Amino acid sequence: MAQEMFMMVPSGQIVFREGDDGTEMYIIESGAIDIVRAARGSEPLATLGPGDFFGEMAILEDQPRFASAIARAPTKLLRIDRAAFPGVIAGNVEIAVRIMRKLAGRVRRAETRTGETTVPQPVEARRAGVSAAEFTPMPRALSPRSEAAVSPADAATADRPLCLVHLGNQTRFILKDKSEYLVGRPDPVTGTTPDVNLGPLDVQRSLSRRHAKILNERGIWRVREEVGTLNGTFHNGQRLKPGDAVTFAIDDVLRFGSVDLTVQLASESASE
Repeated sequence: MAQEMFMMVPSGQIVFREGDDGTEMYIIESGAIDIVRAARGSEPLATLGPGDFFGEMAILEDQPRFASAIARAPTKLLRIDRAAFPGVIAGNVEIAVRIMRKLAGRVRRAETRTGETTVPQPVEARRAGVSAAEFTPMPRALSPRSEAAVSPADAATADRPLCLVHLGNQTRFILKDKSEYLVGRPDPVTGTTPDVNLGPLDVQRSLSRRHAKILNERGIWRVREEVGTLNGTFHNGQRLKPGDAVTFAIDDVLRFGSVDLTVQLASESASE
């Protein structure tokens, strides 16, 4: 890769300002970048580190920068202009997937805001001539397959949760009270923090931000690799195919990137 595509930014220097025209995105090789908006004051919206990227929305939307980017520490950046952007996406699946998730998150937030401002008044309330605040509809009847129905298997699982134990320093991650757990490391670009945060254990930086999911389906535990994962997910030494959910049990070994975890029953105190 051409040396001129890299740039060194001293601590405190502004990479770009809010409102600037945007023709480039950046990937952080080392250091840290604060993303700051004038409306929020000096408190950063996010602090990005090695492997994170920023500035891509201006390329995609051809709009001014929505925030400023400021070096928190001496930082080395890989600069990618609009002409090179398609090649970067084609050659790096993880960046492409993370950009898609970032866009999907923006759409989801916009839909939520729209729904909150256009909540329809119940038909029964309109007919009765009362306000929606005064109207209390009958509760929805639960079907036999409703989530509210709890089977004996669910109750047994809730009583004895599992935990994942790091084979190196014995760090423990309790799996309790949820049917789905995201495994990976924090992603300040999309604002995602995984339920099982292996970032501090990943000294080789082998994990994807959204690496895999652990699923609990009525006491049956499965692990599934997420789309765009680069360094693999393994069950007892066998690599998973992306999208396949593989059942695991007590004493099995799960590997995410280069991080090995063994499956154990959680202690009785974790069930309380």
